[in-house]
Amino acid sequence: MSPILIAGLGNPGSKYEHTRHNIGFDILDSLAHSLGVGFEPFPKFQAFIAKLPSKEIILIKPQTFMNLSGNSIAPVMNFYKISTLLVIHDDLDLQLGCIRFKQGGSSGGHNGLKSIDSSFGNNYYRLRFGISRSEKIPVIDYVLQKFTPQESDKIPSLLEHCVESIKFFIDKKDFLLLQNKFTQNIKNEVI
Repeated sequence: MSPILIAGLGNPGSKYEHTRHNIGFDILDSLAHSLGVGFEPFPKFQAFIAKLPSKEIILIKPQTFMNLSGNSIAPVMNFYKISTLLVIHDDLDLQLGCIRFKQGGSSGGHNGLKSIDSSFGNNYYRLRFGISRSEKIPVIDYVLQKFTPQESDKIPSLLEHCVESIKFFIDKKDFLLLQNKFTQNIKNEVI
């Protein structure tokens, strides 16, 4: 397998830290910490990037805002001649606690994925982190909110699960095995 780009999606700035829509950044921060690497700004790519020295792995947090993520990711893919992309993103259609892995397919209305699809195509790997959906709060407001205290209690173990799954993928480079070993489902509930 060629070098791998692992992209966590989110919005830049302290206003958006630890919101549902920024779970991709949170997972990537936890992964970088676990791997002992730090992010550095790369203005040329409108991103924060961390590189694993012993492996051909690059971690990226686009700083373009969610709906322009592809404007950061595609140039990095081209510059480093990377063909394998794993995108970590929030998913409204999955209950909090659900973590699924998918290759290709539609954006499901996710603006970050739409941007990547238009810049790179849609045949890439995805880690879908369920954030649930609210019947009472408009989607745009809901995804930009922080997790409730009850939800926040679940986040550390979910982050740990995601970090272990990505480290497994980095080591084994086998997506089917990743899906079989780390997919986590729970019953749907309405918030």
